[in-house]
Amino acid sequence: MSPRAKADRGFTLIELMVVVVIIGVALSVAVPKLFPSDQERTQRESEAVLAFLQVARDEAAFGGHAIAVRFATGKLEFFEQDAGNPDLWNPSNSPELKSHVFDSAVAAQLKIAGSPVATRDAQIIFLPVGVSLPFELSLTTASTAATIVGDAIGNVRMKTP
Repeated sequence: MSPRAKADRGFTLIELMVVVVIIGVALSVAVPKLFPSDQERTQRESEAVLAFLQVARDEAAFGGHAIAVRFATGKLEFFEQDAGNPDLWNPSNSPELKSHVFDSAVAAQLKIAGSPVATRDAQIIFLPVGVSLPFELSLTTASTAATIVGDAIGNVRMKTP
């Protein structure tokens, strides 16, 4: 066997180390995205819910009709008050107000006017002139929590600790 043929048969140590470093860098970027911490889950979910609540508030104000945000088990649902029958609530037909499923690690607890509300009855109503009652929505995971508050004139914001 010639010396040239022997040298062409495999990878050099440098080539193998470069591949290992590339894989390590790729994993260091991918792992946090694949396995988010409780804090990241809570932050992501609270920002999404805050955005949905702000859109619902704006839709009520600019559309001139009440919007209800209901907290069913594990998801948000949006309803519009029927113009002909104020006791009837129809699913929202707004493209921005589609159902939102919570991250499975996140639990929601709603307080309206300072009193906790049972999950099956949990809803916030945005009127064209604000909200019906002030609310506090807590989103929690095993180790972190975030709170969204709304006042009677329709301001919705993240509560800072």
